[in-house]
Amino acid sequence: MRWVVLMAGHAKSQIMARNPNPRLNKRRQRAKTYLLESLPTSSAQTPCPNFIENLVRSLLPIAAGGFRPIYKIMDTSSPAVFVNAELLKMYQGRRVRAVVQVMRNEGGLIVGQSTDGHQLTVKVSQAFPLSHFVEVIGIADGNQSIRAEICTDFGDTYDTLAYNGLCQLANGKFKNLFL
Repeated sequence: MRWVVLMAGHAKSQIMARNPNPRLNKRRQRAKTYLLESLPTSSAQTPCPNFIENLVRSLLPIAAGGFRPIYKIMDTSSPAVFVNAELLKMYQGRRVRAVVQVMRNEGGLIVGQSTDGHQLTVKVSQAFPLSHFVEVIGIADGNQSIRAEICTDFGDTYDTLAYNGLCQLANGKFKNLFL
């Protein structure tokens, strides 16, 4: 079994310009494409528990010349809870994430239908086409309103049942798996 981990492609030219030492350039160039001949496995053919940690540790010295470690990219300082209109009232004043289908635009407001069929009002800074699904990340203002920080247009088709199920699981049985 072969695994390939690709590092940032544009970094090679920056590294070459920054460092005239050809031996270091070769070492850093190897970091660009890191090929593992075989994946270490336990007896049950599952990856060893420390495999990812060991891989990251082995790449960090090579990547020290300007690559950002992958694990520092995701910001978990202020997570947003997955909600629908029914669950929104539990999170007033907190950061939430919801998907609404736009029913009408009213100057800085979107009135839309949540994935559970209830109406939500979203305070936004931009307009979205009618009947499009929009993911909203923001602060829950009231029982049925959100003050949006980030809005993403998901287009005119979206599986509302799947998202609604995700909201139920993320706030119920599997709450400990979500931030």
